[in-house]
Amino acid sequence: MIQTQHQEILAHWLCERIGYMPTPHLRCIANVTRNGKILGVVGFDGWNGASCQMHVAGEGNWVSRELIRAVFDYVFNTSRLNVVLGLVPSGNKRALRFDLHVGFKEVARIAGAHPDGALIVLELRKENCRYLRKEHGQKVYPRAA
Repeated sequence: MIQTQHQEILAHWLCERIGYMPTPHLRCIANVTRNGKILGVVGFDGWNGASCQMHVAGEGNWVSRELIRAVFDYVFNTSRLNVVLGLVPSGNKRALRFDLHVGFKEVARIAGAHPDGALIVLELRKENCRYLRKEHGQKVYPRAA
Protein backbone atom coordinates (compact mmCIF):
# COMPACT_ATOMS: atom_id res chain seq x y z
CA MET A 1 0.00 0.00 0.00
CA ILE A 2 1.31 3.47 -0.90
CA GLN A 3 1.83 5.82 2.05
CA THR A 4 2.65 9.53 2.15
CA GLN A 5 1.53 10.29 5.70
CA HIS A 6 3.90 10.46 8.67
CA GLN A 7 6.71 12.14 6.72
CA GLU A 8 9.01 12.29 9.75
CA ILE A 9 8.85 8.53 10.25
CA LEU A 10 9.36 7.78 6.54
CA ALA A 11 12.27 10.25 6.30
CA HIS A 12 13.97 8.76 9.36
CA TRP A 13 13.57 5.22 8.00
CA LEU A 14 15.06 6.21 4.62
CA CYS A 15 17.91 8.40 5.90
CA GLU A 16 19.01 5.85 8.50
CA ARG A 17 19.43 3.22 5.78
CA ILE A 18 21.26 5.34 3.22
CA GLY A 19 23.27 7.57 5.55
CA TYR A 20 21.65 10.74 4.23
CA MET A 21 21.36 14.10 6.01
CA PRO A 22 18.10 15.57 4.68
CA THR A 23 17.02 19.15 4.29
CA PRO A 24 13.68 20.21 5.80
CA HIS A 25 12.22 19.86 2.28
CA LEU A 26 12.64 16.07 2.01
CA ARG A 27 9.37 14.45 0.91
CA CYS A 28 8.78 10.69 0.94
CA ILE A 29 6.54 8.05 -0.60
CA ALA A 30 6.56 4.58 0.92
CA ASN A 31 5.36 1.09 0.24
CA VAL A 32 3.97 -0.34 3.49
CA THR A 33 2.15 -3.50 4.51
CA ARG A 34 -1.48 -3.38 5.64
CA ASN A 35 -0.30 -3.47 9.25
CA GLY A 36 1.99 -0.45 8.67
CA LYS A 37 5.41 -2.10 8.31
CA ILE A 38 7.60 -0.03 6.00
CA LEU A 39 8.96 -2.08 3.10
CA GLY A 40 10.68 0.74 1.22
CA VAL A 41 10.82 4.51 0.88
CA VAL A 42 11.56 6.86 -2.01
CA GLY A 43 12.57 10.35 -0.93
CA PHE A 44 12.92 13.59 -2.86
CA ASP A 45 15.21 16.41 -1.82
CA GLY A 46 17.39 19.11 -3.37
CA TRP A 47 14.41 20.83 -5.01
CA ASN A 48 15.22 23.75 -7.32
CA GLY A 49 11.98 24.24 -9.28
CA ALA A 50 13.08 22.22 -12.32
CA SER A 51 14.60 19.11 -10.72
CA CYS A 52 15.12 17.24 -7.49
CA GLN A 53 17.27 14.38 -6.25
CA MET A 54 15.73 10.99 -5.59
CA HIS A 55 16.89 8.74 -2.72
CA VAL A 56 15.78 5.12 -2.37
CA ALA A 57 15.93 2.32 0.21
CA GLY A 58 13.96 -0.87 0.60
CA GLU A 59 13.97 -4.34 2.05
CA GLY A 60 13.08 -7.54 0.25
CA ASN A 61 10.61 -7.40 -2.62
CA TRP A 62 9.34 -3.90 -1.91
CA VAL A 63 9.04 -2.29 -5.36
CA SER A 64 5.68 -2.41 -7.10
CA ARG A 65 4.39 -0.90 -10.32
CA GLU A 66 1.90 1.06 -8.20
CA LEU A 67 4.77 2.59 -6.20
CA ILE A 68 6.80 3.45 -9.29
CA ARG A 69 3.80 5.13 -10.91
CA ALA A 70 3.07 7.08 -7.72
CA VAL A 71 6.71 8.20 -7.47
CA PHE A 72 6.96 9.54 -11.01
CA ASP A 73 3.44 11.00 -10.98
CA TYR A 74 4.44 12.98 -7.88
CA VAL A 75 7.73 14.20 -9.37
CA PHE A 76 6.58 15.05 -12.87
CA ASN A 77 2.85 15.81 -12.62
CA THR A 78 2.20 16.99 -9.06
CA SER A 79 5.53 18.78 -8.58
CA ARG A 80 5.81 19.71 -12.27
CA LEU A 81 9.54 19.04 -12.50
CA ASN A 82 11.45 18.41 -15.72
CA VAL A 83 14.13 16.06 -14.41
CA VAL A 84 14.74 13.78 -11.44
CA LEU A 85 18.38 13.09 -10.52
CA GLY A 86 20.05 10.18 -8.81
CA LEU A 87 23.56 9.94 -7.38
CA VAL A 88 24.73 6.33 -7.10
CA PRO A 89 28.10 5.09 -5.80
CA SER A 90 29.82 2.92 -8.40
CA GLY A 91 30.04 0.11 -5.84
CA ASN A 92 26.25 -0.10 -5.50
CA LYS A 93 25.65 -2.34 -8.52
CA ARG A 94 22.14 -3.31 -7.42
CA ALA A 95 20.93 0.29 -7.18
CA LEU A 96 22.58 1.20 -10.47
CA ARG A 97 20.98 -1.78 -12.24
CA PHE A 98 17.55 -0.85 -10.80
CA ASP A 99 17.84 2.83 -11.76
CA LEU A 100 18.86 2.01 -15.33
CA HIS A 101 16.02 -0.53 -15.56
CA VAL A 102 13.37 2.07 -14.66
CA GLY A 103 14.73 4.48 -17.28
CA PHE A 104 17.45 6.62 -15.73
CA LYS A 105 20.41 7.46 -17.97
CA GLU A 106 23.99 7.99 -16.85
CA VAL A 107 25.09 11.57 -17.52
CA ALA A 108 28.35 11.78 -15.57
CA ARG A 109 30.81 9.67 -13.62
CA ILE A 110 32.95 11.50 -11.06
CA ALA A 111 36.04 9.48 -10.15
CA GLY A 112 36.98 9.43 -6.46
CA ALA A 113 33.82 11.27 -5.37
CA HIS A 114 32.64 8.42 -3.14
CA PRO A 115 34.42 6.04 -0.74
CA ASP A 116 33.30 3.17 -3.05
CA GLY A 117 35.03 4.82 -6.03
CA ALA A 118 33.14 6.94 -8.52
CA LEU A 119 29.87 8.76 -7.99
CA ILE A 120 27.53 8.19 -10.93
CA VAL A 121 25.09 10.97 -11.83
CA LEU A 122 21.82 9.73 -13.35
CA GLU A 123 18.87 11.58 -14.83
CA LEU A 124 15.33 10.74 -15.82
CA ARG A 125 13.50 13.34 -17.87
CA LYS A 126 9.73 13.64 -17.88
CA GLU A 127 9.49 13.03 -21.60
CA ASN A 128 11.43 9.76 -21.21
CA CYS A 129 9.46 8.40 -18.23
CA ARG A 130 7.47 5.36 -19.31
CA TYR A 131 5.58 5.16 -16.00
CA LEU A 132 3.45 8.25 -16.51
CA ARG A 133 -0.09 7.39 -17.46
CA LYS A 134 -1.06 8.63 -20.87
CA GLU A 135 -4.82 8.48 -21.14
CA HIS A 136 -6.70 8.80 -24.42
CA GLY A 137 -3.48 8.94 -26.45
CA GLN A 138 -2.30 12.24 -24.91
CA LYS A 139 1.33 13.15 -25.05
CA VAL A 140 3.25 14.20 -21.95
CA TYR A 141 5.01 17.49 -22.55
CA PRO A 142 7.90 18.84 -20.49
CA ARG A 143 7.26 21.96 -18.46
CA ALA A 144 8.17 25.16 -20.28
CA ALA A 145 11.44 26.72 -19.18
